[in-house]
Amino acid sequence: MFDNEIMTQGEKIRKYRMNILGATQDEIAQGVCTTTWLSKIENNKRNPTESLAIGIAENFNKIVKKKGINLSLITPDELMKDEDEQANHIFINIMKELKEIKEIKAFDEKLLKAEELIEKYKITDNNKMELYKSSADYYYYKHSYTKSDYMCDIGLKISINCQNSFEEVTFYIYKSRNNIFTDNYVKALQQLDYAEKLNRDIGNCELSIMIQFYKATTYKKLGEYDTALEYFKILKQFKINDCNMLLRVKMNHANCLNDYHKFDEAEKEYKETLDIAMECDDKDFISMIYRNLSELYVNKKNHKSALMYIKESLSYNCCNEDRGEYLYFASKILQNLNKEFETYLLEALEICEQRDREKLNLIEKILYELVLIYIKKEDKENLMLIADRAKELNIDYSLIYLEIGAYYRSRNEEKSMYFYKKSKEKIKQIKGI
Repeated sequence: MFDNEIMTQGEKIRKYRMNILGATQDEIAQGVCTTTWLSKIENNKRNPTESLAIGIAENFNKIVKKKGINLSLITPDELMKDEDEQANHIFINIMKELKEIKEIKAFDEKLLKAEELIEKYKITDNNKMELYKSSADYYYYKHSYTKSDYMCDIGLKISINCQNSFEEVTFYIYKSRNNIFTDNYVKALQQLDYAEKLNRDIGNCELSIMIQFYKATTYKKLGEYDTALEYFKILKQFKINDCNMLLRVKMNHANCLNDYHKFDEAEKEYKETLDIAMECDDKDFISMIYRNLSELYVNKKNHKSALMYIKESLSYNCCNEDRGEYLYFASKILQNLNKEFETYLLEALEICEQRDREKLNLIEKILYELVLIYIKKEDKENLMLIADRAKELNIDYSLIYLEIGAYYRSRNEEKSMYFYKKSKEKIKQIKGI
C-alpha cells in the first residue's frame, strides 16, 4: 500500500487506521493494548512489539473484511518494518527501474534518487554495490567511460570496506574495460593483473573468464595479435555457460583473427558464433555478426558480399543503438560499388539525432559525406541545410565548412569567405587558440 513512502512504524499504523480504514483507536486497540498505548505508538513515543503488531494487523484485517475494502492482507511484518527496511525496499525498486531506462538524463535523475536514499538511510552494502555495478555497466555501454569509472570507484570503496572480494575483483575488471576503451592499455593490464591476483584466493571461474577476456581484448587493441590469440586459446579451455559471455568471447576472437587478416579462420569463427546467436535468438548479436562479416569482406575487397551481409545486419537491428553506425558503414560499401548511398546517410543522421547525439564523430562523418554529395549534385539548398545542421549540433564542422567554402570560391566570393572564416574560428575554438 505504501510501497513508495518511507515512514515510521507509528505513522504507518496511523495512516492505515485513519486514511485507509477510517477506524477509531478503540477499534484497533481492542484486545491488543490500551488506546493510550496505541496513541503513543502512533506518535512515535513507543515502538510496536511483535505481539502488538500481530494483534493490530488482525484487527486491521477484520475491519477490512467487515467494511468490504479492496485491500490485500495487512501483515505484522509490514507494520514492523523500520525506515531503513522500507528505504531498502524502495531502493531495490529503483534499481529495477534503472534497468529499463534508455536515456542517460533519465538514468542520471533516477540514480540521484537512489543516492539520496544512501545519504539518509542505512542501505545494505550488497544493494549499494549492485547499484554502482549496474550503473558502471550502463555508462560503459553508453560510452560514458568517465562516469562509469566514477561508479566503479564508489563501488570499489564499498566492496573493500565490507571485505567483499568477489565484488572488488568485479569493479577492478570494470575499471580495466573503461581504460581499454579510452586507450589506457597499460593501466588496464595492471588492473587486470591485480584482479587476477585477488581472484586466486577466490577461485571464481566466472571472474577468471572475464579477466582473460579483457586481457585478450587489450592485446587485440594494442595490435599484439599473437598474444591476444594466446588468451583466446586459454578461454577455449573454460566451459562458458553464460550465452552472452560465450558470444562476446567468440565474437572478439573472430574480430582478432579478422584484424590479423586470418580471414578464413575469422569467417569460420563468425559463423560458429552466428549459430549460437541464432539458437539463443539474440537479434542484436546476430546483427553484429553480420556487420562484422561484412567488414571481413570489405577487408577482402569483396564489396558485393560485404553489401549482402550488411543488409542482413540491418534487417536484424531495427531498434539497435548502433543502427546509425551500421547505416553509415553500409553507405561506404555502396560508395565503393558506385551505387546510390544518400538514403542510408540520411537515415543514419536521423537516427543519430533522435537517439545518439553523443556520437558526435559519427554525426560529423555523416554530414561530411552528405556535403560531398550535395556539392557534386550542386544542390545548394541541401548544402545550406547541412551547414546549418552542423552548426546547430555543435560538432567540429571546420572541415565541412572548408568544403562548402571551396565550392563557393568561383560561385559566390562572399559566401566562400564566410565559410572559410567560420571554419577558421571553429578550428581556433577547438585548439583553444
